[in-house]
Amino acid sequence: MGLKYKCKECGTSIGFEGLCWQCRAKQHRKEVNNWSVEEIEEKKNQIINSIKSLGDEKFYSTDEFDLFGDLMTRGIDCKEIAKAACEYELYYPSALYYKADEKVRDILIERIMATESSDDASCILGCLAMIEDEKSKNTLHELKINPKPWRRNLYVDTNVYAEEGGWTFNEENEYIKLNYDRCFSFEPGDKKDENGTFIARKRGEKCKHCGCELVDILVIDGRDKRFDFLGMDGIITASCCPNCIFLSEGQSNKFTLDGKSEILEYEGIEENYYTEEMLEDMVSNKLVLSEIERPLFYGAFNCDVNTIGGFASWVQDWEYRECPECGKKMRYLAQIHWDTIEDFAEGTLYIEICTDCKVITMFHQQT
Repeated sequence: MGLKYKCKECGTSIGFEGLCWQCRAKQHRKEVNNWSVEEIEEKKNQIINSIKSLGDEKFYSTDEFDLFGDLMTRGIDCKEIAKAACEYELYYPSALYYKADEKVRDILIERIMATESSDDASCILGCLAMIEDEKSKNTLHELKINPKPWRRNLYVDTNVYAEEGGWTFNEENEYIKLNYDRCFSFEPGDKKDENGTFIARKRGEKCKHCGCELVDILVIDGRDKRFDFLGMDGIITASCCPNCIFLSEGQSNKFTLDGKSEILEYEGIEENYYTEEMLEDMVSNKLVLSEIERPLFYGAFNCDVNTIGGFASWVQDWEYRECPECGKKMRYLAQIHWDTIEDFAEGTLYIEICTDCKVITMFHQQT
């Protein structure tokens, strides 16, 4: 059956009358960004009332769950929601506890020290990670060196749970930041700026494994004042084989601040699923970098917007790779949702960076 309708906003062929998913998402973000102070308070109270009536049993499947994500993408202070979540022992999503106050933190610490449930402990660890203060860090460190019985039923140590909040700690309990406290997004524009920061261009080289043309999937102009937080006074280029990245464990490249990059050895696949038309569709995107800074969770609750910095929208679990040169944890840099730049692909490409070694690592997740 053909796609007999056109999106009323952008003209994309779709199988129903109305707006395509991207235009619906864009429209929804616009509505959220236009909420008044009074409307925001109303939404917060609606979420709190839902938590009080449902507890932790059904909140995930409610409209209020989505409303909470909307508030976070607006950068709204949700400490009152954290208090309600704590009172009714709701621990998912862990972002409910982002920067929660000391009283909530102390209650969570009391609970994790007293619990015998590995399920509860796992959830509370993520919540403490989102609070991200010194006492939370010290608690996670203490639980690593002096584990409780429930640790036997967890797959990883508490320092890995800390990563859910965008940080971790080492054996000496030193704090290690794993994401950036600034965020910018890519938005639909008239034409992407290949003299600045942009997504996707052809490299004019072929993958030795599958023969697909290699691409510079993300180029960041570190000289742009918006990216002072990266501490890179030059061009950062992330390069990959777009065909192999879907089925490989990931790909890395070394970059120099003059914009060049060298793709490091990776395991590829033999068959190339990319046609020239597909590649052209990818590099012809018209996404442009936002002029204004976005809230840190702007891209964390949906898959409709590509972001640099802030928190990622992990399809599966959070994942911070080790630098292939120095072995240290890399920092999350950016995410690109494939279906925002091409029609046939799914999932998300995550891009991480080691600024010391000037190494980029990329990997793919999807449902």
